[in-house]
Amino acid sequence: MSENPSRKFKFISPGVFIDEIDNSQLPAGPADIGPLVIGRAQRGPAMTPVTVTSFSDFVETFGEPLPGGEGGDVWRDGNKTAPTYGGYAAQAWLKNNPTLTYVRLLGEEHPAKTTDAGEAGWKVGSMTSGDLTDSSKGGAWGLYVWPSASLTADGGPATTGSLAAVMYLKNSGGRVFIEGTPWDGVSNGNTTGSACTLFQSNSDGTLTLSSVLDGGLTSEEKYRVSVDPDRSDFIRKVLNTHPTVTNNTITAASGQKRLWVGETFERSLTITGSTSVGVLGTNGSTAGNKLGNTYWATILPMRNQADTADVQNDMRIASQKATTGWYFSQDLSTLASSYDPAQMQKLFRFEALSSGESIQRDIKISLTKIKAPAGAHEKYGTFSVVVRKIYDTDNSPVVVERWDGLSLNPASPNYIAVQIGDKYEKYDSTTKSNREYGEYPNTSKYIRVIMDENVSRATTNAANLPFGVYGPLKYRDWSWISGSGGFSSIGTYASASHGTHQTMADGGSETSFAVGGGYPAGVYGDSGECIAISSGTAATSELRLSAIHASIPLRQTDVWGSPKNPKNVYWGAWTHRSDTNTALNESLPDMLRVRCANLNPTNPAASHDLALPLASGTLGGTDPLQIAWAFSLDNVSGTFDTANNNVVVDGSGVYNAQFRTAGLSLTAQSQSSNGVSYQNILDAGYDRFTTMLHGGFDGFDVTERDPFRNSAISATATEKTSYALASLKRAINIISDSDQVQFNLATIPGVTNTQVTQHLLDIVEDRGDALAILDIENVYDADTESAATADSRNAYTIKQAVNALKDRNIDSSYAATYAPWVRIQDTTTGRTLWSPPSVAALGALSTTDRNAAPWYAPAGFARGGLSEGAGGIPVLDVSRRLSSDDRDLLYESNINPIAKFPAEGIVIFGQKTLQQTRSALDRINVRRLMVYLKREISFIASRLLFAPNTRDTWTRFIGQATPVLDTVRAQFGIEDFRLILDETTTTPDLIDRNIVYAKLLVKPTRSAEFFAIDFVITNSGASFED
Repeated sequence: MSENPSRKFKFISPGVFIDEIDNSQLPAGPADIGPLVIGRAQRGPAMTPVTVTSFSDFVETFGEPLPGGEGGDVWRDGNKTAPTYGGYAAQAWLKNNPTLTYVRLLGEEHPAKTTDAGEAGWKVGSMTSGDLTDSSKGGAWGLYVWPSASLTADGGPATTGSLAAVMYLKNSGGRVFIEGTPWDGVSNGNTTGSACTLFQSNSDGTLTLSSVLDGGLTSEEKYRVSVDPDRSDFIRKVLNTHPTVTNNTITAASGQKRLWVGETFERSLTITGSTSVGVLGTNGSTAGNKLGNTYWATILPMRNQADTADVQNDMRIASQKATTGWYFSQDLSTLASSYDPAQMQKLFRFEALSSGESIQRDIKISLTKIKAPAGAHEKYGTFSVVVRKIYDTDNSPVVVERWDGLSLNPASPNYIAVQIGDKYEKYDSTTKSNREYGEYPNTSKYIRVIMDENVSRATTNAANLPFGVYGPLKYRDWSWISGSGGFSSIGTYASASHGTHQTMADGGSETSFAVGGGYPAGVYGDSGECIAISSGTAATSELRLSAIHASIPLRQTDVWGSPKNPKNVYWGAWTHRSDTNTALNESLPDMLRVRCANLNPTNPAASHDLALPLASGTLGGTDPLQIAWAFSLDNVSGTFDTANNNVVVDGSGVYNAQFRTAGLSLTAQSQSSNGVSYQNILDAGYDRFTTMLHGGFDGFDVTERDPFRNSAISATATEKTSYALASLKRAINIISDSDQVQFNLATIPGVTNTQVTQHLLDIVEDRGDALAILDIENVYDADTESAATADSRNAYTIKQAVNALKDRNIDSSYAATYAPWVRIQDTTTGRTLWSPPSVAALGALSTTDRNAAPWYAPAGFARGGLSEGAGGIPVLDVSRRLSSDDRDLLYESNINPIAKFPAEGIVIFGQKTLQQTRSALDRINVRRLMVYLKREISFIASRLLFAPNTRDTWTRFIGQATPVLDTVRAQFGIEDFRLILDETTTTPDLIDRNIVYAKLLVKPTRSAEFFAIDFVITNSGASFED
């Protein structure tokens, strides 16, 4: 029963009461839509459509468009060598219109990929057993260093060193050797350069490296480098750090390099604590007693002897998401001496919403305000999650996102999964679409939470709080012991005569040994497995070495970084250069990288051995991957007031992974009145810690400037043999469902591969609601496509472009193409670059929609004048100046010319679709008119679904559709129309089948593309009035 309208009035005394009711309101129209652009970007959600509403929104989400051509330290700072054409297309459109959907590309692979052909990622050189003795095979080689103090011999403790750098050499790239004086148990004076040999550095703290192509030392290149980042001869400043210049296909011979330096761990050599032991200095001091003096070094293959497929030169991995380690609970037992992080309850971890490396370079995650349950009636405690910029400091945190008062109670509205969200998308190769999983909507732009199943079922102890977290994965640390007699076999992990240190030896007349226990477990030199101690004579003394593989250091004291208040310090991951220098640690990206393909787990947070201090006397297990650390507030020590049973925060706080076991931590000493040993430390202010996301991967080939370059996809490639093709087709598949993704234009700027552009056209035709803007072959080759000169890349004739398109025999009104390429200007840097014509075309379409309507031709000086700003971005030149004959040939072949005129400038001079059949739909303005009308009329019809199939419903449809058509007619989109919906269209038979059938007849307005004017010259006696 409807409400009585009189109830809206207040009747007390007599009078006339008036209200106004507007029943003429039209129903809301469909939401704004715009183009769909597929392309690369610096960061942001990947392989999923994301809608932005302004260019500033695009930049915030995906980063600025890149003009390409940037050099520098490409490995560490990211590949900015190729333009991101998709970003410029977005800028061109968003200059004049508010809505655009973007799909950021990453490297994916087909589930049934062809081995050694279809993998995403990259591989450089070869490191099989036979290849390691062939010094032309390249691969990944690690530079290890040990301090200058006397190396341990004859039974003393192992001398601890560290991996300082990894060098990647392409196939036929040779080897890198150290030259100098080797450590020599018999002092035979051998100075011959070699790999796998322990050498002393030069007296000035440098190493002499030789790069050779084969064992004969041909084509030798020598470098003098140091491991000190503050010196001009630091290895990253001397050797190449630009992987793409090792790719001969895209690099001119004069610029080609054999190798690049990848990971370096310079700060781990100077920061003391956790997995960074300061082997060459103390707490970041560069003037100490070690860094500037001599040290010992060797170069070893980055390979696991126990499994020859574990090689760091093989990073053939599809894109994957970054993750934190698992957060775990406090120790609720009273037996501190038995504390083991692995026995604590796992609670949750965070995972990036999207795959890729950018997020782990951008943010870190802190937990703060951790509080025990308040009062006898509260079972669960609370805590806050803070997403911070990676470069900030504890004194000046830069907060990106924050959630307070979170709980581990699944029944609470403050349950962490409810507040942050746990949904994610996964590509279904059967349906060829993204499928959503999870229970709670995501509220973060960056992360989601993954709960331990027992926590989500509320079967764990309600008192549990997130008290610690597992760190990133790293390669296994190792110990090595030599001896004059050699040992029984390669691969022995325990020796009765040498305790529990891992021992691997290969006796023989030459004292040569293999490092054991994971990376670089298996060291290969000229004669097989070896670290060559000396040559020709057996060593008479035993040598003991240990080496760590660096990871993110942990804060060691509450005075690191000079905090304003010790209560405000975040324990856990320390992202700075030293305890006193709070600048960002430059080597963080290298510590957070994904590990090699064969070791890469499907779940980066899967269970692995926990790295233990080498001084503990055991390395334990054989897993070549280790969890770098297990931080816990249970291992923080400080001042404890035993008289009052409380913690005093006075700047004496210290972290050590063994403190609780030793009874030295504050939680081990504390016992509050309610028997909760952890509450005092939280109440005192030690209630926060930080960790990092790690293991994200883009899935790109780092030796490619553009990982999707057209020339890398062969004519016979399939999705199983080309990750680039598989990635591009997957991106198109994702946007195929019009119910899930709406757009009216679609383009993949710069991609000319015929399989890809045809697939896009097929999807658009199937949807029937958009126009595809295609870039075609044989127009211009970007400098990322080959090593050819600029003139050679622009040597195509108009006839070649025309023939390439004709050979495809496309006959569709749902696509259009343009030529030639245009030079645009990056509005941020002022740099110029060559851009595919689809970028300028999209800008002209946006200008047309803003200044006129979609049914106006996006061409000519009024709406296609690129020099006058119609392109949405500055357009400065064309790659080829077209003659009148050139324009005729292009337009006859349905390629829309971009012409340059002396006075008028650059203009789009055509608006044909790729339909070969002559009809109104062979023009862009008519195709876009029909796209517009179909969408608007369909929206009206969708609101009448399930209404009674009666004349009243038909009348309502006609009444709502007619004003739309009248508006289009008034704006010159159509000359006339007729909408028919009555018994002649919706017959009784159709009614019985629940169908409403209408007909819409339209006369589209044609554009004036040709003016024919006769100039008639008359004699002087002619009368113009006749």
